[in-house]
Amino acid sequence: MIGETTSAPRRLTRAQQRVATRTALLEATGRVLVEEGYVGLTTRRVAEVAGVAQSTLMHHFPTREALLVETVTHLAMRLADDALEQLDLSGLRSPQQRDAILDQAWREFTSPPAIAAAQLWAAAWAEPELAAALRELEERLGQLIAATAGTLFPDLADDPRFAPLLDASVSLIRGLVMAIPVSGQATVDARWAAIKPILADAAGRLLD
Repeated sequence: MIGETTSAPRRLTRAQQRVATRTALLEATGRVLVEEGYVGLTTRRVAEVAGVAQSTLMHHFPTREALLVETVTHLAMRLADDALEQLDLSGLRSPQQRDAILDQAWREFTSPPAIAAAQLWAAAWAEPELAAALRELEERLGQLIAATAGTLFPDLADDPRFAPLLDASVSLIRGLVMAIPVSGQATVDARWAAIKPILADAAGRLLD
């Protein structure tokens, strides 16, 4: 209509552009990792999926290992947020809610992004540079898992038994996840169903 003016789209600042590009690269890396696996993940392929030049990727992430560490951290934070959103924090002391927490943990650790990320730990056996980068990531993930658990059970954060129980539970789940390519999802799901009551009982003893 005559007389009306339309405002031009607001241009992103340099800092905003940097964040947007970095996020796009992390999202693209996660997508390639999930859809094509670790063997198909190259910086060239990630740049192609993100729609940027490979030199742009290398500017933000000088090494492939740095890109992978940041991507898995990005995915893990998203999974942790999703887990907290799915749980009813008001009934954590009921046996049913404890089962729900374990079920949610299993769903998150067996989600496509988590299974894709698990390939990095397997690859680390043959790639010393990747193994070195994963040490830092392992620390970050441990802190993220501890923080999530602390949100769920704030009154147990200082209990000396809480951290070992959490570590045992996460280690067990991650070990089962590594068996999925060999045994198949259905078989490993059945193993988890048999193990879960034991974990729930141990958690119940601590909570009660």
